[in-house]
Amino acid sequence: MLEPEGLLDEIEDWQLVGESYYSRRQLYALDWGGGAAADGSGSGAAFNLAYMRIFPGPAGGPVAALRDDTKLVLYVGAAARPDIQLFSAAGSPLGRVLWEPRARVATAGWTSQEQLLVLDDAAQVHIFSVRGERLPQRFSLGSEAEEAGVEAAAIFRDGVAVLTPGGHLWCVPDISEPRLQRFPDPAPGLAVGGAAGSGVHCMAVLPPSVSSSGALEVIVAVEDTVRLVDANEALPSSIFEGPILRLAASPCGKFVAGYAQDSTIHIWTSDLAEVVTRVGLAETELDLVDSLGADALPDTLPDQLVWCGSDAVLLFWEGVGGLLVTTDGSWRWWDTGGGGAAAFATEVDGLRVISADSHLLLRRVPPPAARVLEIGSTSPGALLYDARRLFDAQDARATGELLDLVRGGQLAGAVDDCLAAAAAELDPLKQAALVKACAYGRAFQALEPGAGGDGGGGGKGNTAVGGPTVFCGVACDRRRRTREVARRLRVLNALREPGVGMPLTLAQLQAEGLPAVVSRLVGRRHYLLAMRICQSLGLSTEQVLVRWACDKISAAAATLPDEQLLEALQSKLAGQWGVKYAAVAAHAAAQGRQRLAALLLDHEHCAAEQVPLLLELGEDERALDKAVESGDSDLVFRVVHAMWRRLEWATAAATAAGGSSRPGSVAGARQDRFWQAVARKPAALAFFAKFYRQQDPQLLLELYEAMGQQEAAAELHLQAALELAAGGSGGETAVQRELARAKDAYTRATDAHQGRDHRWEAASVQALAKLREQQLELQGSTRREGFVGLSVADTIRQCLRLGLKDQAQKLARDFKMPERQLLLLTAQCLAAQRDWPALQHMAGRQDRRAGLGMDQFIAAARAHGAPPEVLRWFIDHLTGPDALQRKAQYYAELGMHGQARLLMEQAEAQAGAAGTAASMLGSLRGTLGGTLGSLASRMQKGAE
Repeated sequence: MLEPEGLLDEIEDWQLVGESYYSRRQLYALDWGGGAAADGSGSGAAFNLAYMRIFPGPAGGPVAALRDDTKLVLYVGAAARPDIQLFSAAGSPLGRVLWEPRARVATAGWTSQEQLLVLDDAAQVHIFSVRGERLPQRFSLGSEAEEAGVEAAAIFRDGVAVLTPGGHLWCVPDISEPRLQRFPDPAPGLAVGGAAGSGVHCMAVLPPSVSSSGALEVIVAVEDTVRLVDANEALPSSIFEGPILRLAASPCGKFVAGYAQDSTIHIWTSDLAEVVTRVGLAETELDLVDSLGADALPDTLPDQLVWCGSDAVLLFWEGVGGLLVTTDGSWRWWDTGGGGAAAFATEVDGLRVISADSHLLLRRVPPPAARVLEIGSTSPGALLYDARRLFDAQDARATGELLDLVRGGQLAGAVDDCLAAAAAELDPLKQAALVKACAYGRAFQALEPGAGGDGGGGGKGNTAVGGPTVFCGVACDRRRRTREVARRLRVLNALREPGVGMPLTLAQLQAEGLPAVVSRLVGRRHYLLAMRICQSLGLSTEQVLVRWACDKISAAAATLPDEQLLEALQSKLAGQWGVKYAAVAAHAAAQGRQRLAALLLDHEHCAAEQVPLLLELGEDERALDKAVESGDSDLVFRVVHAMWRRLEWATAAATAAGGSSRPGSVAGARQDRFWQAVARKPAALAFFAKFYRQQDPQLLLELYEAMGQQEAAAELHLQAALELAAGGSGGETAVQRELARAKDAYTRATDAHQGRDHRWEAASVQALAKLREQQLELQGSTRREGFVGLSVADTIRQCLRLGLKDQAQKLARDFKMPERQLLLLTAQCLAAQRDWPALQHMAGRQDRRAGLGMDQFIAAARAHGAPPEVLRWFIDHLTGPDALQRKAQYYAELGMHGQARLLMEQAEAQAGAAGTAASMLGSLRGTLGGTLGSLASRMQKGAE
């Protein structure tokens, strides 16, 4: 490959390690905000990492720095606080943590939300924002750790693991829910506590997100072996290569690296079941001399053992350099610290190296980038890259190289390689050149043998658009690959600007996620860049706008009027879709700006977000109005219930202070406002009544009476009476009292003209009370239970069954029962008692008096299983113009077909018209069957 003029990268170095290239690229030249003294005071001409403790965050995260109090340094000047300074990856100051000097910092680390976790030697975990603000979350690692201290600790992305001198392992897997867990002791029987320690040489953590079990796992080196500890047990392994003095887990969670006392570097699988590679330090001596010019191998432990992505591990000795050992057993010595101290941050695809004056990225060169950019490469991607350069130079050789790729069917692969190389590249000029080469090749893909005409190919002979695919971590169809990759490259270039200082690669962006990156930008107050990224990639801008508004409120002067501050906020928020004004209002309320919070809530469209905050602000009536307007029944009930509870607390407080009103009374202005507010909203009143009808009926009764709703009060009294009667509690006196109150309430409702006449309801309630009184008298006179609770008809029926005819007639008169209904009840009772002679006597007598019809007696007799002769008696006594037809029908239903035929013949003889007989015959044909059917046919022929 020909290197284009002007694209030589003077700050990137490629070295071949085994069969892969590794690159070392300078990201930033660091000045640490103009220089910081070694004591951490923030003033001075140099930033000497040898006297500092550096805690860089992953994924291009910030850097925390504080003075190493274990090292002596000459300092002249006023007393300085041992504060923690916060910098971006470009060395720009972000903030400062005002650390209290009472406790020493044991270790520190960054979470995925760029929150700084600081563990002190008293086993307290403090949490700070990226700007150095102390956050309210804080937790302890247990009383044992507080008393015994911390021997070793590891802070990973979202948790903490601590080893005490007594050999106990305590972990918090997730700081969002800081639940302390004690893991099994990694070295039982070896820990002696005190200065002797726990018996553990070192440890490494596998977070739940990458461990094979999905739970937190801790790998510890004990004696000459390595153990895997989870929440349930400490598992031994087959590794006896120790003692292992340094351990590190790969970011993918698949490998673990260790440095043994005999200067051997080991790499195992994370389950400690298999050895991946093993390299002795002595094997690398020749390369150390050739690469760094050192005289001899270091005879001390490496200062740090860190992973470079998941492909290699780096061992660093201050003053010597770094030894890079790959998983395939290759190695290379590199000058990674500039001869001084350095700090390291492991990434998913590389390793960031922070020294006193520079910030480097060490990583494995992706194979597509190596194929395209390797000097002298003749791969299809490299040829396409050269063809585009020649095309820009208007050189005719560009066409020849391009046609060679087309004829060889290699153009699709060359396009993909150039695009993948551009995605991995950090230099904007090379990115542009590679993307241009990709676009140049795509324009000619339709000429490739076997290609379609759409020019969207991503492989040989396959240029169909197809469905969405994942290319370099970007999910899109083949037509949009170049555009989507270019968009993300623009985002990455903006993030790597020194003013932002977030040096991410595309692989890191994919692992981190765009929403998380936007959240981190907002945390650093890069609102404009976060907004532009969201708009460019189609993400929601709600988080950016809400956080900006909250920070605007926090930074506003206390003397600034709320109206002016609202106007400033609305200048940015107005017209923006999906902005949660409730979240901004909640922050304003927390800052003491209650009026501003109320004004902001006027712009909130979601009642479920708006109403709870209105309740917190004391805007009860507004909350009720908004809840009713939303139509959400649960929300309405929540508001009414909260209003009433607040009223009860206020009333109870007034009573305790010497007032006379009981909790729940309607006395006083506060109660009156509540009743008026609820009465204005029928829906709110309905929900209030539904709940308190079961919980406190007396309270609901007072509400109805205070509002003048006598009908509702009467219904409540009536319901109470019925519940007392059904439950049997309180006695009949209580039931009668509630019924009397219900009757009076109905009467008052009638007098007050409450919309309709309630005299019928009042009379019904009075009749019910009278009926219960008479039922009690019947129970007393008959010494039989079961009268109370029956209806009037059932009470009369019970009297007839017991032979109490006078009492039955009295009940019928008192409750104005029609005589016909009383006779029907009597007939049913006689039939139920199977007193057929009495029933026949009654039927004969009633027939003469034209009371009940004989059909009612027949129905009663049949319902209670009367014998055939009794039924024949009733059938024979049927009278009327159609008596013969009715008798024939009853006989047919009883199965007496002979009698039915004779009666039908008589009916035919008496019929004045053939149509009447024919219709009757048709209705009986199905019942009488074939015999009566033939008879009907003969009768019909005779009629014709």
